[in-house]
Amino acid sequence: MVFFKRANRFVLDSSSIIDGRVIYLFERKFFEGKIIIPVLVRSIVRRYIGNKGERAINILKRNATVDFVKEKGNGLVEEVCVLKVAQKSRAKLFTISDEVCRHAKSYPHVSIIDIRDLYRVLTPIFTPSKLISVRVLKRGMNHTEGVGYIEGVKIVVENGAKCINQTVTARVTTMLSFETGNLVFCTLEDKKDDKSLILARN
Repeated sequence: MVFFKRANRFVLDSSSIIDGRVIYLFERKFFEGKIIIPVLVRSIVRRYIGNKGERAINILKRNATVDFVKEKGNGLVEEVCVLKVAQKSRAKLFTISDEVCRHAKSYPHVSIIDIRDLYRVLTPIFTPSKLISVRVLKRGMNHTEGVGYIEGVKIVVENGAKCINQTVTARVTTMLSFETGNLVFCTLEDKKDDKSLILARN
């Protein structure tokens, strides 16, 4: 599934690279096109996460064309820099920064892709008492818990540690939402209800 055509251009700010979810979006081909990273953004990423930032950029290079550009003007803050580059390049701007979104009001022709909103739309809904099917991959922080994933969402199954490498049916008890994603807690279920299962993708 490609949300945007190959001809599209995307500017990344430091918050999107440090967050890391944008890498998954290009790896899985949800987005295809040219990635533009301002030199200022690259230096901020290096300052905050060092070599991890360069590794993230190298992964992006394997999945898209990446160009580094320098916006003219001394003393530009990042929020203004990335918006100016996006406007000049007619590119969409990836961010998870509230400050970038606030400054974007002064750049009405720049399309903002807030990764947080995008993941909220893409994330399956796990309501209490819903039955799900998930493959338990490892133990959780509590030695009796099992952990699996559905569409990138971490699923913690109570008493699931005994079912490692097995696909189990579990009933949702709670879903917690964080800036970095959702966390779902479940209990093992004996009976299956195929109509209400969410199939796990490994």
